[in-house]
Amino acid sequence: MEELFVEVAVPVALYDTFIYKIPSNLNQNDVVGRKVKVPFKSTKHYGIILDIKPPENFKYQIKNVFSVEEKVFTEKEIKILKKLSEFYISPIGLTVDYFVPDKIREKNIKDPFLGKVFYLKKDVELKNLTDKQLKLIDLFLESDYLSYEEIKEQGFDKKTLNSLIKKGYLEVKDGFPVLKDYSYVYQEIQTYDKPYNSLENKIYLFDEFYPEKRLNYYINLAKRLKGKGIHIILPSVELCNIYYTEFSKFFKDVYLYNDQLNVKEQWNVWKNAMEESGILIGTVSSILLPLKDLKILIVEEEDSKVYKVKRTPKFDVKRLAYFIHKEKKIPVILSSSIPSVEAFLSLKKKQVLPLTKENIVNIKNLKIMPHKNLNEDLHILKQIVLRDREVLIVSNKGYYSGMLFCERCGWQANCLKCGFHLRVHLENGKKYLQCGRCKAKYEYVSDCPDCGFKLSEEGFGKEKIEKFLKKSLPESYWNNFKVVSSLELKTLTVGKYQTVVNVYPDFLLEFPDFRSWEFFFRKITLPLTVCKENYIIFTNQEKEVMKFIENGKVKIKEFLEEELKRRKKMRLPPFIKTIKLEILTKKIKTNLIDEYVLSHFKSLKVIKKQLSENKVVYVFEYEKEEEKNLFKEFYIKISKNKNLKVSIEVNPANF
Repeated sequence: MEELFVEVAVPVALYDTFIYKIPSNLNQNDVVGRKVKVPFKSTKHYGIILDIKPPENFKYQIKNVFSVEEKVFTEKEIKILKKLSEFYISPIGLTVDYFVPDKIREKNIKDPFLGKVFYLKKDVELKNLTDKQLKLIDLFLESDYLSYEEIKEQGFDKKTLNSLIKKGYLEVKDGFPVLKDYSYVYQEIQTYDKPYNSLENKIYLFDEFYPEKRLNYYINLAKRLKGKGIHIILPSVELCNIYYTEFSKFFKDVYLYNDQLNVKEQWNVWKNAMEESGILIGTVSSILLPLKDLKILIVEEEDSKVYKVKRTPKFDVKRLAYFIHKEKKIPVILSSSIPSVEAFLSLKKKQVLPLTKENIVNIKNLKIMPHKNLNEDLHILKQIVLRDREVLIVSNKGYYSGMLFCERCGWQANCLKCGFHLRVHLENGKKYLQCGRCKAKYEYVSDCPDCGFKLSEEGFGKEKIEKFLKKSLPESYWNNFKVVSSLELKTLTVGKYQTVVNVYPDFLLEFPDFRSWEFFFRKITLPLTVCKENYIIFTNQEKEVMKFIENGKVKIKEFLEEELKRRKKMRLPPFIKTIKLEILTKKIKTNLIDEYVLSHFKSLKVIKKQLSENKVVYVFEYEKEEEKNLFKEFYIKISKNKNLKVSIEVNPANF
């Protein structure tokens, strides 16, 4: 009987695939996408069959697999994985490994972090941290909390996380329950241009401003499709739980998949969804689960930072959604309250189609309050709570004050260790300064050390607002207001409020990021999703805010047009394509690495270069897809040197 050869992807940092022999009596039409256990060097590895290879005179002896096991992917997912690996210059074995459920991996040790949520502890001084640990701390500083899945999606491993826990910097709590209080009410309506049964094999942009209306649309869409063949990708486990709860009220076969499920639960969902079509709700890790008879893919909150995954293969979910659309020939809906700049550009180029005519956002009563001084602003907040009695206060950070500076000479309190700006904190009635990055503490100073002028504090924190209001208001008023972070607005858990106060979103403009104005606009606009009547903004950017508000309407389209013009003029993404190359070194001097890198990539333009003692970072601009081969060749050469570690990221989110 003729031998059967297969091409296998093994989860190692190599671009190669490997040929093995499998039993010839197996059904050849059902082999691709299955898990196999294979001999690899001196160990046993798992792999995924990518293809059947015709018999030929191989240059080396072909080994037999140990076993052929579960079906994980269909041929369509395998084709998509190959495209993804090629586009993101990622080893095919690691690319495949990212998407398989935990049961398929050989190391099936129970993970103690599954289902956990992590918080950065207050008032701890961070010492002797590695570069990777500092990056994870930075991620915590941007969020109130992070789930285990979110940490993994950003490219951090269990070792880094565990080291911060052992040092006492992180607090671990149980994850989100399936049910949580929120204010969604289903309605049987249809107000959009594309009826549920007329979606073609296209990519659509769905920029309905209110999240509950988007959820409402999806439920109605599912009803038209009889609860079958819909896959919804969401940016957080919390949102997944809410969607799962709502869809389960109307449909029987609703699947929930994310990395907070245990190994057995994950695999049961994976198997059942492959065999019986239904509604699949999941985070990024679910996107290549082969849901039977898939009819439509929805990427909710397509503008989320979570969708630029930092783990290998370091991909963008929207790009992967495009590959799925092309291979499976299904419509894809990219949804968000405010489209990402990239999605809006695709709309202008007619690469995606609008699902709505125009995203209209009305403001009933807008009031802009210049940010003068902290005491005056806090007393204004108090008067608002006394007057309106149903107030949501959106605080953008959790500290007391964001910055300490001198208005006369421009001196600013910065950390002596890492240079990051110091924030003001309050403990037992006493102020102190703490670095927003390395957490080093300093004594509070009231006078400028350079010129002696009285220092000013800039920016509100959640800590200060809650403390002031509870101290200055009778306890009977405490239920009349709620202080939340801007991140909580996107969870459907906040509810609707008569008055919404947005406290100093200007802080985003302090950071040297080419996307700062886009982030600022989102921070200004998104609180309107929970506002019934009055919207008050504490900001010193009134001119910029009013530029995109006219006759009680927010001009989202006009802002995005302006942002595209600015980026095009400055030659910034999405008008250029970039690749970030990062090399960590143990023994080789970075100046020698720099010479070699610049020689190898001499045909490409370097738009950023950063050299330190043990790391070099480059951002190159490229134009043609063939130029990616330079990076693949470089990776293959360098990876042979055990003193060097190379990381490649195509179209990084920032640089």
